[in-house]
Amino acid sequence: MAGSEIRSLGELSTQARGYFTAAVGGAAVGVWPNSFTVTAKVLALISHEHDRRRAFLHDQIFVSTASDAALERHGFEDGLTRRPARPARGAVTVPAPHGLEVSPGLRFVRADGAVYVARSGTAWGETVTLVLTAEEPGAAANAPAGTELSLSAGSVAPGGLGSVATVGEAGLAGGSDVESLEAFRERVLDRRRNPPAGGSAGDYARWTREALAEVRETYVEAFTADDRAVWLQFTVTDQPNGIPSGVQVNAVQAYLDDPLRKPVGARIYVSAPTPVAVDVEIEGVPASPAAIRTAIAAELAAQFLDRAEPGRPSAPFRLRRSVVSAAISRVVDEGSFDLAAPAASVDFVAGEMPVLGAVTFV
Repeated sequence: MAGSEIRSLGELSTQARGYFTAAVGGAAVGVWPNSFTVTAKVLALISHEHDRRRAFLHDQIFVSTASDAALERHGFEDGLTRRPARPARGAVTVPAPHGLEVSPGLRFVRADGAVYVARSGTAWGETVTLVLTAEEPGAAANAPAGTELSLSAGSVAPGGLGSVATVGEAGLAGGSDVESLEAFRERVLDRRRNPPAGGSAGDYARWTREALAEVRETYVEAFTADDRAVWLQFTVTDQPNGIPSGVQVNAVQAYLDDPLRKPVGARIYVSAPTPVAVDVEIEGVPASPAAIRTAIAAELAAQFLDRAEPGRPSAPFRLRRSVVSAAISRVVDEGSFDLAAPAASVDFVAGEMPVLGAVTFV
């Protein structure tokens, strides 16, 4: 790019020797011994450092090439800052006698040492549900449903409370690391390429990413015959099949409902796509070597992740049979297999999203 060229030391040294020849009558810079060659090399090094400095300053002008400090300044001018690390949180169940009241502050520990602090709760039936928040922010504290946590040895628990907590269906989610520099760069570039437009689809996509760092894709549409009602679904990078957890959906809903950003009169309905498994049956692929079948399954998983979308209120999403076949063809020749299922393209109504089901070879 013009303005950022860094000339080589050899080129600069040659130019400097030329200056001496032009400025000093009778100077023979190529005849040794003389001081012109040494001085030219020193001047070349100084000029080279100047070039490097100019190139660095040139890069700071643009969001796409700015270093960390300059990039954060660009973002600040657009009202954007890097997302801080956030703690994971979610519900767990602990065995307890009916009516037992649990005060806040109990600490539970995961097998790897991650610590979570509980809010208060009251037992109903044979268990008590507690909401836990990770002590340390970061994605490492996220935990799937069914994970067991042990009551910390230093916690003073009420009598009858069990010592093992089980993570609920929504998991412990929402924990995220400090936003990476490149992710922040993408947000700043997106803001400049798609400036706020009073509640456009681009605005909702940006707000969703601001609410949750793990958002992969956002799908926004107005409900039929109701322009003020907004239908929004999204996928994430940290959950199976990209389907967001209830905690993540609630976080996005709360962020979009904030009066500071919610368009006047808008009614926003955020939900997670409903996964619908699509089984794939393939004929003609030999069992040996096994790596071929493994590679096909991996390609199918990647294809579903890249191409699947939820159906919209205005129109269903069609998963074309050719998309499934194309994923298999990236591993084996198209003429060496038959795709038995799905037998045809499949439509998915509003809110339904295809996910890869069982992959069977016959």
